[in-house]
Amino acid sequence: MDKPHIIEHVSKSIDYTVFGSRWVPSSARLVAFGQRAAGTGALEVYELRQGALHRTTEATKKSGFKCGTFGASRLEERHLATGSFGGDVQVWDLERLGSPVWHAHRKHSAIVNCIDGVGGLGIGGGAPELVTGSRDGKHPCRCGFRNEKGWPLTLETRRVRR
Repeated sequence: MDKPHIIEHVSKSIDYTVFGSRWVPSSARLVAFGQRAAGTGALEVYELRQGALHRTTEATKKSGFKCGTFGASRLEERHLATGSFGGDVQVWDLERLGSPVWHAHRKHSAIVNCIDGVGGLGIGGGAPELVTGSRDGKHPCRCGFRNEKGWPLTLETRRVRR
């Protein structure tokens, strides 16, 4: 029986610590995010063309990015939800990284270590929802009614019982 192999197709040298990378749904693109040595956030979108990675969009933000998901995004939008070292939860349009399409400032008092979403990508019904985890013991959930962009209007924060 053959052992599985990892085959490197392409590599790219970058100047920051990558904490996550995700394929952009239904595309030949990927997004990489992390933190630079100065503590600022790095968010880059790459396209795979003719066997090489080409950076199409990039942004440097105030706080580093620790985690990200496309789970709560509709397939047509492909918005990336991120958690930061500053405790922020943000949703980004990868074509316009100037400012997030949705932002919960300092929703956590510590690093947002993990994030996941549901309700987007044609999976399930209802409003898109995000759940995050941090050592502060709180997890914000996106829920409620959608606005014109399709995002809920409310954000609830609940304390996790220990």
